[in-house]
Amino acid sequence: MKVFISHSHQNGSAALALYERLTHRGVQAWLDTRDLATGVDWKQQVAAAIEAAGAFVVLVGPGAEPDSPQRFDWEQITDHEFYLDAKKPMIPVVIGSTDIPGFLGTRNALIVEDPSSIDFDSLAERIAAALGKPEDTIDQVKLERGRDAREQAVKSLREYSVELEREDVKRAALRGLK
Repeated sequence: MKVFISHSHQNGSAALALYERLTHRGVQAWLDTRDLATGVDWKQQVAAAIEAAGAFVVLVGPGAEPDSPQRFDWEQITDHEFYLDAKKPMIPVVIGSTDIPGFLGTRNALIVEDPSSIDFDSLAERIAAALGKPEDTIDQVKLERGRDAREQAVKSLREYSVELEREDVKRAALRGLK
């Protein structure tokens, strides 16, 4: 299983250290700084790697906001709705004190309290164990709530679209009377 590691520029060294520890444990990890080919559009490569990934490790923090490359990762993950797939491990690693992004709210995060003293061996061991048990990475109650909310939003959008179509037909009929 290919594991995509999402990180910001700020936590790039942590991502690299984690990548090395995971690959040492036999995990097939994908990290942009290691796997991007030169001369090819990075967005296409990242999007393809995300689509092909069987699991995700998402480094969050330190700090509140992701940078634009990590925001692109997150957009791809949410566009494909991988965060709603209970069979696809998605492991947030929260570094320091920061809020977890909404799309990761259904996942059980690994917390790293002190960014200056990360035990990468222990963290990689915990991630490798979680990859083997995707069900342990999920808060089932929140996942079901998320799925229900998505379903309700889709239903509301469909109803609204039907109403707009009806109004368009009425307007067209009125224009025909003139």
